[in-house]
Amino acid sequence: EIITTTSRDNKVDVADITITGISLTEDSADEKILGSGHCRDIDYMIYIPARGQVGIKAEEATRDMVEESLNYSFRPFLRLAKELKPRKSICLSGFITMRPLMQVYGAMTFTKIAMEQIAVKHPDKVQIIRIGMFHSNSVRGIALLVQKNLMRNRNANAELFDAWKASGKKFPEYFYAKNYKVEEDAYKQHSGGVPFRPTEPEDIKNAFRRALLGEKAAIINCLGPWQWVENEMPYLPEEITSNIHLIPADLEGLLL
Repeated sequence: EIITTTSRDNKVDVADITITGISLTEDSADEKILGSGHCRDIDYMIYIPARGQVGIKAEEATRDMVEESLNYSFRPFLRLAKELKPRKSICLSGFITMRPLMQVYGAMTFTKIAMEQIAVKHPDKVQIIRIGMFHSNSVRGIALLVQKNLMRNRNANAELFDAWKASGKKFPEYFYAKNYKVEEDAYKQHSGGVPFRPTEPEDIKNAFRRALLGEKAAIINCLGPWQWVENEMPYLPEEITSNIHLIPADLEGLLL
C-alpha cells in the first residue's frame, strides 16, 4: 500500500492513499501528515522534496539560505522518521562534491551533506540514495538559472562562463556534458568494466529496489549502470569544509 502527500487537492494516481493539502513551506506540514490518520505501521518512508537557493557557488551560501533549505528538505523528514519509526527512512542526495556541482548547487550543497552525515552516523535509521545527474525539470531549471546569472554577471563565476563559451554549446547542453564527463572520470573505479552512460529512471528504480530489498549500507550510489555502497562520508573539498558551520547542530536531535 502506497501513501503519498501532495500540496494539491487531487489524488495522485499511482498511490493507494493521497494526503492532500500538504505544503512543506508550512511549519505544520509534518503534523498534518501525522494527524491524517493514515500513517500507522509504516514500513518504509521515502522523502524526495528538495528546495534551496541554487545557481550560486557553494561557498556563496549563507546561514539563512541553508536554514531555509533544511526546513523544507530535511527537518520534516527527521521529525517524521522519529514519530513514524519505519523500518527504513530513505532520502535522496547527489554527487555534490564534484566541482561542476559545487559551482552551482549553492545552499543545497550543505543540505545534502547534512543528510549524508546523519545517515553515516545512524544507518539503522536513515539511508541515502545518491543519484547521478539525470534529465529532469529541476536540473533544467538549475541550468537556466545559472545561465541567467552568468549572463547578468560573468565575473561572478568567470571560470564557468569562460569554459561554457569556449565549448561553443548552448548552456544546458554544456552543463549536462560537463557533469557527465566529471562523473565518469571521478567514479570510473566503480564501473566493474561496464561502460559509462548517464543516469536513467530505470537505474534509479534499481537503486530503490536495492534499498527496499534490505541493503544495510548508509549510502547507495547510483551512477548510470554503476552501483556501489558506502558507509563513510566522501572527501569534502575546502569550499565545503570552510563553511561546514552552516550546518546546524540541532538536526540529530530531531531524529533521536
